[in-house]
Order: sequence, then structure tokens, then C-alpha cells
Amino acid sequence: MSKKYVIDANVLFGAFISGREIYRHLFSRHTIYLPDFAFVEIEKYRSRILGKTRLDTREFQEFVLRLLADVTVIPALVISQDSREKAYQLCKDVDEKDTVYVAASMELEATLVTNDKALYSRLRERDDSRIVLLTDVLENQ
Repeated sequence: MSKKYVIDANVLFGAFISGREIYRHLFSRHTIYLPDFAFVEIEKYRSRILGKTRLDTREFQEFVLRLLADVTVIPALVISQDSREKAYQLCKDVDEKDTVYVAASMELEATLVTNDKALYSRLRERDDSRIVLLTDVLENQ
């Protein structure tokens, strides 16, 4: 059954670095959203990602293009101020940069997929079931 997921930059980093096809499978089976802010983070860590990848440059580029073909990029302007404020209150004690991902999941009524255990724990403390760890999603494929 297809689900709606918002992924954060950490999930994308993991996909890029591993080069594993399981990510393509996951992304093609579900509706995947990615806030445009993730590209700021990706660019910031670009050389680190490229240094850790198990693929050569050409293979890496091809994998990224195939992977992103199944992702819908969400511009910041479609996320309401109300969602941003609620998300900020949830994220401010963990990492303010996660606000956009949490806000996007609220706005789109989608589940946030992350590798960030601190964020996951914080939102679960607040009884927010809209967040799951990537490992749990991959195990259920």
C-alpha cells in the first residue's frame, strides 16, 4: 500500500552515500516529498557525501537522478505559517533546522521519515505518530 512520506536530508544523505537500490524501490513505491531546504543542506555537505559514496562519480550522478525522479520537491512557500510555528515549537529544543521537515509533514498530512533519533524521540514524547525511523520503514518493505 502506497503511503505519503516527507523525508529529511539525513535520509537523502544515507541514500546518496549508500547507493543502494532499496532507496529507489522505497521512493518509487510511495509518494515522497522533500522540502527544498534539503538542497541547501546537501550542497553544504556535498564534498563529504561524494567522499563517502561507494559509487564512482558517473554512477553517483546516475543514481541521484534516478532516485530524485520519484521525489516531489516542496517549495517553502507552500508551507503555512501556522505549520511552521507549530513545528518550531516541537523542534526548537532539538534542532531548529528540522522545523521545515516537521512543518511539511504537518502541511501535507504525511509521515516524516528520519534517521535523527533525537528528533524522533522528541516528537514521540509529544505523542506525534507522524514520524518514523528510516530503519522501520525499510524493514517493512
